[in-house]
Amino acid sequence: MERLKRLISTAHLLFAAAVLVQFLPTKTKKLGDPIYAVKLLLLLEVLFIVLTLVKPAQKDHKTQNGVFGVIFAFLGIWTLLTAKLVIIPQDIFKAPDIVAEQFVKDLPRLMNDLAASMITITIGYVLALATAIPIGLFLGWNSQIGKVSEQVANFLGSIPPIVFIPYSLALLPTFKSCSVFVIFITAFFPILSGSMSGVQNISEQTVNSAKALCVSKPTMLFRILLPASLPQIFDGCNMGLLLSFILLTSAEMIGGNSGIGFYIQYYTNFGNFTRIMVGIVFLGTVVTLVTNLVKTIEAYLLRWKK
Repeated sequence: MERLKRLISTAHLLFAAAVLVQFLPTKTKKLGDPIYAVKLLLLLEVLFIVLTLVKPAQKDHKTQNGVFGVIFAFLGIWTLLTAKLVIIPQDIFKAPDIVAEQFVKDLPRLMNDLAASMITITIGYVLALATAIPIGLFLGWNSQIGKVSEQVANFLGSIPPIVFIPYSLALLPTFKSCSVFVIFITAFFPILSGSMSGVQNISEQTVNSAKALCVSKPTMLFRILLPASLPQIFDGCNMGLLLSFILLTSAEMIGGNSGIGFYIQYYTNFGNFTRIMVGIVFLGTVVTLVTNLVKTIEAYLLRWKK
């Protein structure tokens, strides 16, 4: 009975309204097939229902109602402004049914571009994690060295990583290695700063207790300092991940021959705004899913905070 009550929400009404909007008379030059937009809405509605039934927390339920309600309302308004009322320029802003249809046609290529982007960002990001966290823990543990290192890291981290793209293109042998390097630099400093900050915020009592037990340095770093620093480390990881996607897309748009950024730039050169919108929506969806995955891992590892 409780689960059935969860299904009663404003989001379902907004879903029904968005579906009905798709079948209003269309005034655009290029007529799309509303079935594609309806299928997209149905997919989102099924996902909403599944998440509502699976997640038990009332707080999560309210958040999902709000998120999916906004999505359904946005799709309905988008359809009205483009296909039905033609309030915004139809040559630049395409209706959801046209974008959804193009997405289905380009899905194989989009998946190939996604694979290329994810391989690059995974290599660079994992290298940043593997180096920045141990270095940050060590520097943060040594108070005097840590203060100096913090100033140096703040200076280097304040430099926009995009300025390194021309140098990496000139010095590194391939565009792939250039992209990995840029992702590494982008993610390294936020993770390093988060790790150092996490260690510096640990109470002296915790550190002194560990020293009294004569624990080894590796044990101190990875069994004492690392777990206690995880909240700040994850803050740096989330920031580094988001910046990595931004920089990777920029790098692919500048000199790539594959990836989501290249897909958007390629069709920008031809003024194909349908595919540009497909790339933008697809990129936003991927980044949202990846960041939510990281937040899920964070919530699991930090469950002791609750």
